[in-house]
Amino acid sequence: MARQKGPFTISGTLGDINYYIARGIGYERKAGGGFDGYAIKTKASMQPVRDNYNEFGTCSRLSKHFRLALSPFLIGIKGKLFYSRMMQLFLSIKALDGISIRGKRNVKQGLQTTKGKNLLKHYALTYQTPLIKALTAHGRFNWERQQLTISHFNPSLFKKPNAATHIGLTLGILDFDFDSLASSLHVSPTYFLDVCSGSTSFYLVPNKVKVPVHFGVAVLGIRFYSIEGDEFCELPRSVGAVILDCTD
Repeated sequence: MARQKGPFTISGTLGDINYYIARGIGYERKAGGGFDGYAIKTKASMQPVRDNYNEFGTCSRLSKHFRLALSPFLIGIKGKLFYSRMMQLFLSIKALDGISIRGKRNVKQGLQTTKGKNLLKHYALTYQTPLIKALTAHGRFNWERQQLTISHFNPSLFKKPNAATHIGLTLGILDFDFDSLASSLHVSPTYFLDVCSGSTSFYLVPNKVKVPVHFGVAVLGIRFYSIEGDEFCELPRSVGAVILDCTD
């Protein structure tokens, strides 16, 4: 593989050379090689390829349903990097499954390990701004009461959009079934915090407290708002979300 040279870059195949563009950079390589579809499906030597394909497909479906389950917290977040990062998370957790045979390894078994749980707990759903880091540092989540308590937090210390008057905070409890990919999500009322207020303490609890039947994930959503009349209006592109904890 080599970089393309010249005043412009191209993509496609000319003669025996493949030309393609990745992240704005043009590359070229010799065409041919690899394996055809029939060989991958039938040859015994291609079994590792088939196993990887099966596990990749399972993680891809899981990633899609997990994103959909958390969609109220992720509305407005787009981009290939966002999707690929979550996919990589589940592939890494899947690889920790030391019980299932190759080709059948899965995220559910990977989450039975301490490392797997920690990967999910410390996964950044969105870019972790100083504001988000401070909120989690000042917060304590209790699974028994499904309550997030944030103590001695000072919102005036953090950068905010010019039009923002309030921070809206919402707690979500996701119950996710890694077998059927079904899920339920219970959320708290949004707590509005004046961006100019001083140190304050408060707590969030879902409207409906229900013990997760499958696998529980606690999520905090953060958005900026401005007051227009007597209404809170969400500002565009001001989304943040962080995983707080997950069940054992």
